[in-house]
Amino acid sequence: MIIDETKLIHTIVLGSDWQEVLTNIIVEQNMDPKDIDIIDLANAFLKYLHTLKKFDFRIPARFILIASILLRMKCDLLLEEEIEKQQKEQSPSKIDIERIPLLSPPLTRRPTRKVSLDELITALNKAFAFKEMKETKKIRMRRAVEGIIRPAEDIEVKINKIFNQILGGKTTFSTLVPKWNRKDIVDVFLPLLYLEQRGKILCEQEDFFKEIYIKIRSV
Repeated sequence: MIIDETKLIHTIVLGSDWQEVLTNIIVEQNMDPKDIDIIDLANAFLKYLHTLKKFDFRIPARFILIASILLRMKCDLLLEEEIEKQQKEQSPSKIDIERIPLLSPPLTRRPTRKVSLDELITALNKAFAFKEMKETKKIRMRRAVEGIIRPAEDIEVKINKIFNQILGGKTTFSTLVPKWNRKDIVDVFLPLLYLEQRGKILCEQEDFFKEIYIKIRSV
């Protein structure tokens, strides 16, 4: 597989996107855009990335993702071809009805060795969209957690503060929470867990999601 390094550098300088790079590789490898061999394309794309590395160019993260997708497709195809080869090589033998294995469920998907350029681009775009959706969800979850956790105050300070608020030896969880929001609930709940683990208090809840009754353990 020969990749024209002059054309390669030219496309990089022009800032070509991944679709243009794939198209250029397909043209240079004399592939039919309507009938692309995934295995050959995966090999050519890896060759392209190695050339980028040789010229010390920064490889875009999206190109790494494309390479991983193509390699996964290639592995699936090679595995499927190996299974088919083994099945063809098996010589027919007398069937023992009592030893027939249980039928296994069919494969969730059967790899296709050849696809069109449009089909491949559509599949890659879907993969990008899914990855971005997952990353966006992770960011939202991290921000939500950061919003719950208040900075600054030491946990031991919070523990002593909550312990001192249990006046008369007993109280309720709702009494200790100044405002019924996630931050204040967490600020009270965590110190209570520490206090109960240390054997200083006893927490009881008669019904799920109902009031929690708290009392100081007698020494």
